[in-house]
Order: sequence, then structure tokens, then C-alpha cells
Amino acid sequence: MTRDDLAHAIYARIPGLSRADAKALLDCALEEMLSSLTSGEDVSLRGFGSFRIRSKNARPGRDPRTGAAALVSSRRVVVFKAAPHLKSAVAASVVSPVAGDSP
Repeated sequence: MTRDDLAHAIYARIPGLSRADAKALLDCALEEMLSSLTSGEDVSLRGFGSFRIRSKNARPGRDPRTGAAALVSSRRVVVFKAAPHLKSAVAASVVSPVAGDSP
């Protein structure tokens, strides 16, 4: 599902909301989440999950093309933890297998 798909779903579910307003609403929500995360705040969506920033230390690594040793610099990454409700909903869903996927 893409950003446009989400905006269309919002448009379809809220009577009287224009497509442009649905897109603006989604963009505003995502911008607020981005702003909170970049300032170091956690973002928690009850029943869905939470996003948080985690700092990773520098570590030794290697260049996959050459195999040469390289230092992976320290950085901040976004971590998502699904809420129990989301986990159970996904686990209970039935999805038809995609051709080429192995069990």
C-alpha cells in the first residue's frame, strides 16, 4: 500500500472529504510523526504500534563488493514495534500464497 492508496482509503471512508483534503490530512499526520521522531520523541499509535529512535554504535563491517574491511559509522535508526492487536490481526489473516514464495 502506498501513500496515495492510504489517501484514497481515507477519502473513501470519510463522507464529504475531498481527495485533496484526504491527501493533505495524511501528509500532515506523516509530517508530525517525522517531526516528533527527528526531535527524539517516540510516536505511539494505540492498537497499531510505536516508532522510536535507537542509536547504533560504530562497528566493523565489510564492503560487500570487494570484501575489504570498512567501518560502519554510528547512526540513529527508526525502530517499529507492533502492538499486540496488530500482531494478532496479522497472524489471524489468511493470505493466498504468492507464486514463487517458498514456505
